[in-house]
Amino acid sequence: MNTKTSVQAQWFWLLLIANLSFGLASPASAITQQPDWVGALDAAADVQYPQCEQVIDVTRAPYFAKGDGVHDDTDAIQQALSDMMGRHKLLYFPAGTYLISKTLRWSNQNSAGQNAWGFNFICGQNANKSIIKLKDGTFTDSSAPAALMWCGGFGSADWFHNYVENLTFDVGNNNPGAIGLQFYSNNSGAVRNCRFVAGDQSGLVGLDLAHRDMNGPLLVRHCEVSGFERGVSTVRSVNGQTFEYLTLRGQRQFGFDNEGQTISIRGLFSENSVPVIRSYGTLCLLEATLTGIHGAERWPAIINYNGGRMFLRDISTTEYARAVGDVTTPDWFAVTRITGEDKPGSQGPRVNEYSSHTVFTAFPATTTSLRLPIKEPPQIARDPISEWANVNDFGADPSGQRDSTAAIQAAMDSGATTVFLPGFYALESTVTLGPKVRSVVGLGGWVDYSGKAKPDFKIADGDSPAVMFEHFSFIHGGIEIDSNRTVFFRSVSDCDLVFGPNAVSNQLYLEDVVTHHLVLKNQNVWARQLNVENEGTHIVNESGDLWILGYKTERGGTLLETKSGGRSEILGGFSYTTTAGKLAPMFVVNNASLYTFFSEVCFNGDPFLTLVEETQGGNKKKLGREPAHTAPYSARLIAK
Repeated sequence: MNTKTSVQAQWFWLLLIANLSFGLASPASAITQQPDWVGALDAAADVQYPQCEQVIDVTRAPYFAKGDGVHDDTDAIQQALSDMMGRHKLLYFPAGTYLISKTLRWSNQNSAGQNAWGFNFICGQNANKSIIKLKDGTFTDSSAPAALMWCGGFGSADWFHNYVENLTFDVGNNNPGAIGLQFYSNNSGAVRNCRFVAGDQSGLVGLDLAHRDMNGPLLVRHCEVSGFERGVSTVRSVNGQTFEYLTLRGQRQFGFDNEGQTISIRGLFSENSVPVIRSYGTLCLLEATLTGIHGAERWPAIINYNGGRMFLRDISTTEYARAVGDVTTPDWFAVTRITGEDKPGSQGPRVNEYSSHTVFTAFPATTTSLRLPIKEPPQIARDPISEWANVNDFGADPSGQRDSTAAIQAAMDSGATTVFLPGFYALESTVTLGPKVRSVVGLGGWVDYSGKAKPDFKIADGDSPAVMFEHFSFIHGGIEIDSNRTVFFRSVSDCDLVFGPNAVSNQLYLEDVVTHHLVLKNQNVWARQLNVENEGTHIVNESGDLWILGYKTERGGTLLETKSGGRSEILGGFSYTTTAGKLAPMFVVNNASLYTFFSEVCFNGDPFLTLVEETQGGNKKKLGREPAHTAPYSARLIAK
């Protein structure tokens, strides 16, 4: 991840479709008043991990947090945080209410004085049961806000692979200056299954992603915010943030406030008397149910502020003045009623598809999105921890100093369906997943740091139709998929994927994944928060379906080549063009279909000059960066 320089950034927004006559899916059916996923946290099962050195339980020695809602646990939790910083360990909160009286702070160094660089994992047993609560009357000054938890970082984009999961952050009462969580992560990282709760007139921001520059790429999934001035805040131009299944209720100013960031959201449910979204960055919003209450008729549900870029699809609004309002008034909130400019398709209450800016096409064609089928990741049952095979029990070295190939292979062949790798592991040859294995679980450690095995793991045929890898910060030798089993990678970084001869038509799910030069042939892929960083072509999609919610890229080279009847749909994301942008088309389409809503930030004066190179039959056309497009712009390119 490169940080920005003093050179002026060059921007553009790209809304693109390129497709032949391979057909479009029919429009989605009407969104229900409350989607099925709302309330998922109430039904969530408890999450547990085996006791081992890499799992730090805040209630155990030497910390002894009480979690009784009466004793002040601030010092105990802070010491546990300081001890685990950057060590690729898990800080675990069993069920309880952990009362605090000042900000819990992540540090750039751990208690041993070692630089952290991120790699922190905090997890509660259950969001309904594991609660971090601020004492009433602690952060009373809204002009000097403070967070229950501040998640660290260097002030540059070098704070990697951080996670906060299965917790409630309750700011209590009489705390108008309280912020629930100030989260920060780069390349990979997520806030999952969390609640942010504020009492009446308490709380400034629930989830604050705007407290520093260069936050992301990261994922927020299955989170709920109740109360606060603003539910979620985002800011500045890099590095992209992806949301899926977000519930907002009872905010006092905005549900979601975006000041310049590249935001992708799928699945938003809101019950509010104020505007649900204010945005002047880049916003892609899909499948939203926005219900206005108690005076919402004064406002648009969504405010596109100061020339921001938006693509909206399948939005349902109720009791708002209109669905979308384009607003330029600097002090717009001071007026009593504002509806914004009446652009075609923005009135609502139902918005099937809406684009805030001009549509561009390479070949004449329709301008609707592809609407590729969207599928959820497989639900792989979590085994009781007593049935997990911990590779350390088979002789693996969790320090990564000696070869653990034989020990990990023995764990894979043990008959266990979940194999646990809690530490760091050196490999000198490939490990093949056993036929019973369906989950390979880490805690954010690395595998094969020197990249000796290539690949580190091989997925062959087995008893389970689906296999999942989760929570690894590096798998440097990569993974070979040599089976038609469905494969789900969840929070896996720096892992290259290759496909063997038996991988003919896989279903592949990528959630919060970092990889390089991904070459797909006949695979169907669904990706949420995908970060691809390499020089040269980033992704090739040949003859398959590729759906991405939130695609962030870095360095030069074609970002996606779609060919031979493939269909690709990118719904939100951007290129952080740091090298060689002028040398290749941003997107290549060869007798295939592509839709993308995309943007670019370039600080080095070398942005992409050719945005799209498209071939239909024997005809080729290019869409270049025109002189008028040096300022932010959006374009849609469709071929038919």
